[in-house]
Amino acid sequence: MNLSESIKQRYRTNTAGKTPTELQKELRKRGVRGFVVNVSHDRVTMLVKKRDVKRNKECMRCLTSTETRK
Repeated sequence: MNLSESIKQRYRTNTAGKTPTELQKELRKRGVRGFVVNVSHDRVTMLVKKRDVKRNKECMRCLTSTETRK
C-alpha cells in the first residue's frame, strides 16, 4: 500500500480482548479493506486506500447493525 494513496479512518467496533492481528483478520473476513495501525477499547484506526473508504463504511454499517441485533 502506497502511503500517499492512503488515509487514516477510524471505525467503532467492539475490540475488547482482541489483538490488532485478530481484528485485522476479522475485519478482512467481513469485507473491510485496509491495515490496522491502532486499537483502543472501542475504536480501530486503519490506513485505507482512498478508493476503499466508501466501501468500508458500508461494510462497517452492516457489521454494526448485526452486532446491535444480537
